[in-house]
Order: sequence, then C-alpha cells, then structure tokens
Amino acid sequence: MKAAEGVRGRLPVEDPLPYMLSWVTSDVAITRNKKGGRVLEMGTSHLWQLAETHALFNWSYITVFRVSLTLEGPKPQFYAYTSLQKLDEAIRESAQVGWLKRLGVEAGSWEGLKRWVSDHWDEVIDAVKRRLEGVKAGSGFDLAGALRELKGLKSRLDDKIIREAIAPALLLMHAERLGVNEATLKYFGAAASGAIGGDGHVSAAMKSVVLASGERAVALLWGAVLAAYGIKAKVWKARKAFNVTVSGEDAVKLARLYFLYGPPLLEEDEKVINYKLSEAVELGAEGLNIRWEGLRRTPRGHVAADLTISEASVAVKYNVYLRETDILLQFRSTDRGRAELATRLLKLAGVGVGVKKKEVGNRDV
Repeated sequence: MKAAEGVRGRLPVEDPLPYMLSWVTSDVAITRNKKGGRVLEMGTSHLWQLAETHALFNWSYITVFRVSLTLEGPKPQFYAYTSLQKLDEAIRESAQVGWLKRLGVEAGSWEGLKRWVSDHWDEVIDAVKRRLEGVKAGSGFDLAGALRELKGLKSRLDDKIIREAIAPALLLMHAERLGVNEATLKYFGAAASGAIGGDGHVSAAMKSVVLASGERAVALLWGAVLAAYGIKAKVWKARKAFNVTVSGEDAVKLARLYFLYGPPLLEEDEKVINYKLSEAVELGAEGLNIRWEGLRRTPRGHVAADLTISEASVAVKYNVYLRETDILLQFRSTDRGRAELATRLLKLAGVGVGVKKKEVGNRDV
C-alpha cells in the first residue's frame, strides 16, 4: 500500500487512463462475477505489479490465494479485483479533460469507449496499412493474414478482444491525428508501460524490448503503432504467442520512453522494484544527447550555464551554478509531471536526484 502511494504521486502523466488501459491490454482482465456483474481482476506473484495496479485501480479486494515453494523461498500468488466502474470513471474524466479529449473521443464508460473505437475501426485499419513498410515479419508470421484478422476484429470487439486492442488502436490514431512530438510521446510511453510491465520483456544485455499477445492481429497492431512513433519492430510467432521485438537503437528509444513516462522506479525497497524498469534504465542510458550553453556570470558573481538533456522530441533544460564550495543543478516547475520527467532524464544520465514540493506564494513548485 505504501508503494502504491509512491506510484500514485509520481506518475508523469496526470491522466491515469493511458496507464489503466495499458494494464487492461496485458494482465488486468475484464470478467463477470458469480452475480453477473463485470469486474476487473488480476493475478500476480510480483509485489511491484500489485503496487502499480493498485495505484491505478484501487483494488477493492486483495488476497493471497496460494503460495508456491521456489528455490528463493515461498512466493505468494496474489489475486485482486474491483468493479468495472473504476474504469468507467477514469474514461469519463479523460473524455472531459484528459487524453481522450485530445483525441476527440466522446465516451462516458467502457461500453461507450468500445463503441467509439468500433465506429472508427476503418481509420485504424487505414493507419496500419500505411505503416506496414515499417513492420518486419519474422518466422511464422503472415502479414497479410494478420491484416485480414485485424479487419475482422471490428465484428469481434467483445471484452476479451477489445481489451487487448484498445490501447494500441488509440495510440495509432493519436500519432496519425496529432503527429509525433513530446506531447504525444508521453501518452505513448504511458499507454505502453503496462503492456511492457505485464506481458513484455526488457533485456539490457540483449538490447531488446519484447511485447507479446495471444492474437496475431493485435501483434500486428502493436508493430504498426511502434512504426508510427519512429520505432522499427519485428513481429513473429513464438510457441504460444505472437511477439513484437524491438532491437538495437530502437530498443534504446523504447526503453527510454518506458522509463520517462511509465511508473516510477521504486528504489527504496528491493521487494517492490520493477526489474523490467530497472533493465530499461540500464538500456535507455545509452547515447543521451547532453549539451551545455549560455555560459554566464550571475549578479552574485557565480558562474552559471544551461544544461539541456534530450531524447528525440523530449528535451529538458536545467540551470547549473558553479558556487564557491559546490555545484548546484536545479529545475523548477509548477507542473509535477514535468518535474518528474526532468528527474528521470537526470537519472538516465547517472545523476542521483529527487523531486521536492515547495509552496511559493499560493502555488506548489
């Protein structure tokens, strides 16, 4: 619960819906309980997954339904659920003031969002077709067959299918309608974070990031999304799933966006550290663009300069002061998400840093 509070207070995108839909894409299922009501539920053995999802869904019930004995010791298997109304509320608020409003989505519930996506499915298909050149087909993957299946999903947009397709579909429309820039990249990073944190895999040693889906059409959809955001991917068939693999410099870029705009890395307690995010930090630290400019002397006689750290369309400028006994690096903003982003860029550059809130006048800085 303490870790969940830490996650909730440090999400760089204030609208929680991209994060929630991302987890719905992977490990959070939509099912019916014994009374016929629809619920959100998840099973996991990882405390960090439980903390991240509890920060978003505020689970109404959590239990340990079994304990597995492993070489590392007993491993509890957690089960959590809550009402679908939690997702409905997030959709309603996002359509009023958040991500969905930016996209022009009019929906007040999960059912309304499903209908809106179904009504715009042809737009999704057209966007996938335009991005096919950026998607490489690997072993056992039929691109033409996957595209036919994707077209057919319009008539199959039930809870099981749409929950896997809705986040990448919205991300693709976002890139097509609004372009790729810092504003759209942050929603991409947020909406991809649960897909990576749930069924995905990150390896700094192999320099790769992998997404997985049980649906060939959904794997193709993710491949098109990554291409739309300038990331090359290969789609291929694994034993029981279809994988979307990003390698090399493209994996570095995806890992950075996962770390910059995903959930925070909870380093204070090793029991709740997201090991996939830890790998992403190691991978994403390669080749950051760091530059100095504006060297000057302040009225107090200190030497000052501007430090800018950037990644693709994401850039943050810091003030740096050389004082008599130390060097001060500082970033101030009334935007909490921007301050969190500035902190994460510095961490990628190897600087130990944190965010503090200070009241200045009638504002929080």
